Formats: sequence, C-alpha cells, structure tokens
Amino acid sequence: MRDCLTCGGDLIRVRRTFREKFVYHSVLKCKKCGGRETRDQWFLFLVGRKSRCPRCGSFRVEKLRGIDHIDPMYKNPLSYFQKFFGGSLHWCPFCRLQFYDLRKKSPTLKRPPRVPAEVTDMAKSGE
Repeated sequence: MRDCLTCGGDLIRVRRTFREKFVYHSVLKCKKCGGRETRDQWFLFLVGRKSRCPRCGSFRVEKLRGIDHIDPMYKNPLSYFQKFFGGSLHWCPFCRLQFYDLRKKSPTLKRPPRVPAEVTDMAKSGE
C-alpha cells in the first residue's frame, strides 16, 4: 500500500472525473488527512518544460556525455528527431534507459544530511 507524502497515512484509489481521466492515470486519497495525490498518464512525458523518462515517467534523469553500449536506447522516432535538432543524451537511473531530449533536466534537490537521534538528544541535554 502507498503512503501519503504529508502525513504518512494509507492512500486509497478514488474515482476520477471525466476530465481527470485524460490527464491522470490514477487519483489517490489519504485516509487520515484527506489529501489527494495524482499519477500522470504515460503520454504526458512529451509535454512539459523539464526532461522526463519516457518509460517510467521519472524527472530524476541524468545527462550523459556519450552513448553507453550496455544500457538500452529508447528507439522512438521522436527521440531520434530530437537528436537531429541537437538534443542531449539523457539516462534514467531507475529503468536504465537512454534517450535524447531537447529539454533541460530538472534541478536536483539537495537534502541536508540526516542527524542521528542520539546526537540531537546530546545537544539538547548539553553534554
């Protein structure tokens, strides 16, 4: 079962409206807080400002300097069309797919390192 991003509660699937069926693959609602989360349709990787993996839809793609002959290449006329117009080579670390895209990749969010609970307890007690 999936967890809610805000409260950590269980998500259940709810019925989509007629308009939502064209945009979202699924709509999920949290049992605890009532928050809604959506999953996009597979073809929405074509539109948008940032590069997105055509197989899994992840925004966490990386740029490659050259072709990796081990990982598979996305063999779609659209990808080769973007290569022809100067698109850069991108790679998805989750499904290990290489593809060409004219758009820029999403900026990576730097998270602060996690501090163990023992260290924070010591700092509070003044030891």
